[in-house]
Amino acid sequence: MIIEGIILSIIIGYIRKGRLKNLENIQIKAWYLIIISLLLQTLAVRYTNYLKTNNTIFYLLHISSYIILLIPLIINHKLISMRLLTIGTILNLIPIALNNGQMPVALPQGLNATFDKGHVLATTTTKAYILSDIIPILKPYPLPKIISIGDIFLLVGIFLIIQYAMFKKD
Repeated sequence: MIIEGIILSIIIGYIRKGRLKNLENIQIKAWYLIIISLLLQTLAVRYTNYLKTNNTIFYLLHISSYIILLIPLIINHKLISMRLLTIGTILNLIPIALNNGQMPVALPQGLNATFDKGHVLATTTTKAYILSDIIPILKPYPLPKIISIGDIFLLVGIFLIIQYAMFKKD
């Protein structure tokens, strides 16, 4: 959903006569922590199975990635988009932290899916179910998925930061 939000924001920015080149003018303090967080999350979700690590290491890596991500989001809180990204990150962190480092996913009736290590099928014992991936975006949408309330905050935050950046002049 994040990629679609970025693409949509850039398209709308161009329609509004914004410039992608202006993205270089936006100043985000501690931006490198965002990259470190994404690398940690990728390591946790994609590679801990290959590295034969135990669930505790997966959990610590995954939760740490969110905590590290919160640092630049909070430092840059003056931008409304960063506040929305912070809220979305916290709303996603809660069910992940309470469900062994995995985001529960509620599949609509009749759908089957396979999950990466960062996701798990929601059950009756799922904690913070309301914050889990429970909002289906199905066909005719070209990239069907199930998202969370936190994902919506993240999407709007990313959309706004790109809009802001495309019109920011230095």
